Amino acid sequence: MRFRVEKLIRDGLPQMMRDQGLTVFSHRLGDAAFLAALKAKLLEEAQEVAAAAPDGLVDELADVAEVMGALIIAAGLTPEAVEAARLAKRAHRGGFEGRIYNRAVEGEDGAAGVAYYLARPDQYPPLPDDNVPCDTPAPKLSID
Repeated sequence: MRFRVEKLIRDGLPQMMRDQGLTVFSHRLGDAAFLAALKAKLLEEAQEVAAAAPDGLVDELADVAEVMGALIIAAGLTPEAVEAARLAKRAHRGGFEGRIYNRAVEGEDGAAGVAYYLARPDQYPPLPDDNVPCDTPAPKLSID
């Protein structure tokens, strides 16, 4: 039987698969394809983090860190540059210690911030004015 995989895998996996009696059909990616595959892999790993049980979270976060490290290098960046950008964003916008969950925003047509949301209707769909009562508690989120 043959199975379609079509994804970037860790360097040691082809030999591990061969040791299990599998034939591996793979090739080395060029720079642009590698960068695109790393971005896709980061999304895959982030979804695995979102689905992880508490006892598996550390392994999934380790996978995200591994992909991020490879992506940083493949993009011609340095870990120091990414850390500097992280710290700059943190200084300007803050971190996540406050656990703030934004349910909605509202603004008058022509307000400076409204254009940002209007430009991204798939990400921020408009709501009827009376659809989101802001005086009720936010729904409890679960990542389990």
